[in-house]
Amino acid sequence: MASWRHLSRIIVMQSFFEHEARGGDFGEILDYNLDEYGEKVEERTFARNLAKKMEDNYPQIRELIKKHAPEWPVEKMDPVERAVLILGICELIDPEKDVPVNVAINESIEIAKTYGDEASGKFINGVLNAVAHDETAKK
Repeated sequence: MASWRHLSRIIVMQSFFEHEARGGDFGEILDYNLDEYGEKVEERTFARNLAKKMEDNYPQIRELIKKHAPEWPVEKMDPVERAVLILGICELIDPEKDVPVNVAINESIEIAKTYGDEASGKFINGVLNAVAHDETAKK
């Protein structure tokens, strides 16, 4: 059974995906999805904090994607992979470091394997490992 944090990450990723695809307020979309699908999420603050960090660090995260996946323009990247990368990079660069690096990477890989295509997990792993080893990415 998936942990409530894993489920929170999935809901945050799906909410971000929806926000990018259809527009609307990311926080409102997240709250709706937590109400609809988050009955097993014990602590909603984790999801809300993660979403806020994604929004606050969005420009830096996009630059890190461009730097570490230069052959894949962010705008043309698979939307699911982009959402998973933004989520994963957000956790990697978080100065509070609530989540260990290996957990952030593994969680993102598992989400990518579930919601992306057969190569998504490898792609996410490569980019996140590069970001994790990039000293300029850390705040």
